[in-house]
Amino acid sequence: MRYKSKDADKLNEENESIIRKRLPSIFRKRSAKLKRDLEDAVREPSSSSNISPTPGPTPMQRTSTSPAQFVGGIIGGDDDFDEATINGAMEAIGLDDNEYISARFTAGEVTENTRASIDALKSTGYLGQANPTKILMKFEAHENESHAVRWSPVERMVATGGADRKVKLWDIGKNSTEPRAVLSGSSAGINSVDFDSTGAYILGTSNDYGARVWTVMDNRLRHTLTGHSGKVMAAKYVHEPIKVVTGSHDRTLKIWDLRSIACIETKFAGSSCNDLVTTDSLGSTIISGHYDKKIRFWDIRTEKQADDVLMPAKITSLDLSKDCNYLICSVRDDTIKLLDLRKNQVISTFTNEHFKISCDFARASFNPSGLKIACGSADGAIYIWNVNGFLEATLKGHRWEEDNNKNRIKPNTAVNAVSWSPNNNMLASVGKHKRCIIYSDS
Repeated sequence: MRYKSKDADKLNEENESIIRKRLPSIFRKRSAKLKRDLEDAVREPSSSSNISPTPGPTPMQRTSTSPAQFVGGIIGGDDDFDEATINGAMEAIGLDDNEYISARFTAGEVTENTRASIDALKSTGYLGQANPTKILMKFEAHENESHAVRWSPVERMVATGGADRKVKLWDIGKNSTEPRAVLSGSSAGINSVDFDSTGAYILGTSNDYGARVWTVMDNRLRHTLTGHSGKVMAAKYVHEPIKVVTGSHDRTLKIWDLRSIACIETKFAGSSCNDLVTTDSLGSTIISGHYDKKIRFWDIRTEKQADDVLMPAKITSLDLSKDCNYLICSVRDDTIKLLDLRKNQVISTFTNEHFKISCDFARASFNPSGLKIACGSADGAIYIWNVNGFLEATLKGHRWEEDNNKNRIKPNTAVNAVSWSPNNNMLASVGKHKRCIIYSDS
């Protein structure tokens, strides 16, 4: 018996040795998701090609024409093992997914000169911060359709705007489903909300052709800006706290001096403006997105206009990365474009077969690090992509709700706007069915 036991131990050691030696092949089929990650991670840019979306919103699914961000040789090898064999090998050795990735880098599939580290993958979002997939709060924000949502830059507070003509503030830090404040004054539906960089003031734009400024501390209406001849879709500070720029469907952008509550400059864009952003608190450059498919750039210091960037369809929203080097643009052809503003060029396109822009003012958002992009869809889901081209998560909280008898019903589910908190990994979303949902990663 003793010799048989030794023989069994020896056989087990030999089996494990064989498995370890053949890690490069055994693990290749462990997960198609991870295989694509690593192939992209070590592919030379010159050898990368556009990858078509694969049906179904699978986490880490490649649904972008984004080029690979790493250099190196393409992973190769045989495909001699089925999934059951691979799962058995993983279980026998006791590797999780992160250890599996590390094993593939250390198993000789990548040479010393081109090895990409786990830290490099994390820094680009592949293994980085978790996605906010857990519902932290869910509440009815407005009496009917909700149009806009924005996080405060300094507090765990969210502002929402709806078709009921109200802007509401919600204290997420206290998990309160009752509004902290209701800001009134608009005579038509709210299209956008935004804070200044200190969180002291909030801007709201409306279908009544006006924009308004409230103070957050006392919830008072401070300024009403009227002068547009069409609904106002977006507003931003261009010189805090003195000046504001607004974009309207009357085909103009107007700059307002809040000291005199007067329009001091009108920029004629020639097309309805759906959204705009400013590059810094001084608003040295205004970027606007329009119905005629163009992104326009306005330098308010020189009063010169840079070359437009043409999109394939009308633009619904714009959002800047924190360093102001990158811009995302949601487009009515059901895509999101990523632009490098240093070149004024589109560098990536994000899409999915199920992703549909919900409306002409649907808002997309960068996360605080600028490594992930979120946007709501007409199917009631929120799609989160890594900027390197992978669909990392699909959030479906807006698709279902419960009636008074706790039965699940399917409302009008389209998600109109999302906003990523600038201070933590939380995502706020609103849609056509009144509701605001706050997602967290814990």
